[in-house]
Amino acid sequence: MQYLLFFLLSFALSLILTPLVRIFAIKNGLISYPRTDRWHKHPTALLGGISIYLASVIPAIFLGIVNKSVLGLFIGATFLFIVGLVDDKFHLTPYLKLFIQIVAGCIAILFGIVIGPPLNIILAIPLTLLWIVGVTNSFNLLDNIDGLAAGITAISSLMLFFSSIVFSNNPLGIFAFVLAGAALGFLPHNFNPAKIFMGDSGSTFLGYSIAVISISGTTRYISNLFITMFVPVLILSVPIFDTIFVMTLRKLQGRKMFEGGKDHTSHHLVALGLSQRKTVLLLYTISIIFGSIAMLYVRLNILFVSIIAFLSGVILMFFGLFLFEGTSYNNKLKFSRQTVNNNNNKVILNTLFLHKRRMIEILLDFMLICIAYYFAYFLRFEGSLLVSNLYLIRESLIWIILIKMSAFFIFGLYRGVWRYMGISDFITIFKVVSLGSISSILFLTFVFRFTNYSRAVFFIDWLLLLFLITGSRFLFRIIGEFFSRVQNAEKKVLIFGAGDTGEMVLREIKRNKFLHYNPVGFVDDDPYKIGNKIHGVPILGSRDKIKNLVQLHDIQELIIATVSLDSQSLSEIAEICKDCGISYRKVKGILDE
Repeated sequence: MQYLLFFLLSFALSLILTPLVRIFAIKNGLISYPRTDRWHKHPTALLGGISIYLASVIPAIFLGIVNKSVLGLFIGATFLFIVGLVDDKFHLTPYLKLFIQIVAGCIAILFGIVIGPPLNIILAIPLTLLWIVGVTNSFNLLDNIDGLAAGITAISSLMLFFSSIVFSNNPLGIFAFVLAGAALGFLPHNFNPAKIFMGDSGSTFLGYSIAVISISGTTRYISNLFITMFVPVLILSVPIFDTIFVMTLRKLQGRKMFEGGKDHTSHHLVALGLSQRKTVLLLYTISIIFGSIAMLYVRLNILFVSIIAFLSGVILMFFGLFLFEGTSYNNKLKFSRQTVNNNNNKVILNTLFLHKRRMIEILLDFMLICIAYYFAYFLRFEGSLLVSNLYLIRESLIWIILIKMSAFFIFGLYRGVWRYMGISDFITIFKVVSLGSISSILFLTFVFRFTNYSRAVFFIDWLLLLFLITGSRFLFRIIGEFFSRVQNAEKKVLIFGAGDTGEMVLREIKRNKFLHYNPVGFVDDDPYKIGNKIHGVPILGSRDKIKNLVQLHDIQELIIATVSLDSQSLSEIAEICKDCGISYRKVKGILDE
């Protein structure tokens, strides 16, 4: 209850102070105006970081300075907050800000905040500095669309607070709870459409505070560097992902890595058709999912949680690749498969995907083979891997990898295109994975006589690998289907003809986001089809229902996808569309002139 009071105090202060700070900013001309490299379209007040800072510091003062770590957090965060205010007014250079963040990181280290056990202090100091500067920058970069940075801060801070309770090793956990209250109090004023921005004073203060809190106390009980960073990396997955995504994209485009731009994860999602609110809520959801996975560490076997985290990371990687390929702007920043006439006349991203995607597939398959084999033993022996089992894994794993990867190469697993995965591709995957598993068993039988090996392990391994490989290949298409459902389409359409041509038209509409079509349903004269669905889109009725359907669903266009339609029926449908005040178009067949 005491912790909850500090949280509520922080929330109330932020909620009340933010409108007052906004009035002050407007009166003094501290306003962010729209620019070509910024996302917002209307002048918006700055200095929201002041309310966040005061709402965080005032409750923290009542909590008191209990140790050096708390003092280091206050001094470093206050230092960055003040520099952020200066930056909001005078716009410091990126390199100067980076130097200042390094200084702030050194302040935390001087007060005893380092990653991992004291025995690794030589390695811990540079890693701590890298972590603090990286996370601080990631939250600064994340503040690129209304409500995103504040919401992710609140989620991450709450997860850090819960982890401090669960693991009982973080003296700064309560301050994460206070920080969450300040961010949530600011959020109603910053959510789309934003009335005020937090500015660099707010984003760097929040990023630095979270970076320090996330690694505080890791020297107490944890003796493994991987485990040390396991929980905070998962909790901060969204800002880390966005930073890596933006930096990679800018490097590929030959642009400055620290310049502003409309190329963040959130901007790509909006370009795919999501509203700003849906985009922010989707990223909130991703943050909650990864934070929840981090919380599983205390309840489940670390190997099991690591596998879940790895597979979630794979999904996130595919998500990033989808955004790379599926997004295109028509302004100064152009991505996707387009030829750009720069100094070297290179194709920026199309060439990348043609020559680099296969490397990603190969590396991914290598990791999936290892995961499936380890996890098969884990499931077969219910989480207890005996010394004899570890010896068998060490003896056979290298051969398993070589044999299965060779089968994948030889029998054409790397010739498919993710976007167009279908049943035939699944059959190919089934055959290749099965052949790899059978070949592995035969090899171990001839070489090691299959002594002490469990048959159940290899069956589970085959099943898991089939699922993982299939899932990884279909994931790109699944993500595309997801965005086709949630995007804000401009035009609602009916498709006349629930046959092969109609299904083809529907697939093209779902695949091509830039048509801006929302297929509401099918119309077909076959009474046996009515009530069924094609790819989730219902068959609503026959042609005599078109008028009612147009009024009921606010239809704007009818697409005639029946190639064999006679001229009389076509005239009848055209007359219905004219009466309803909607346009229509007919899909031509291959032999049509």
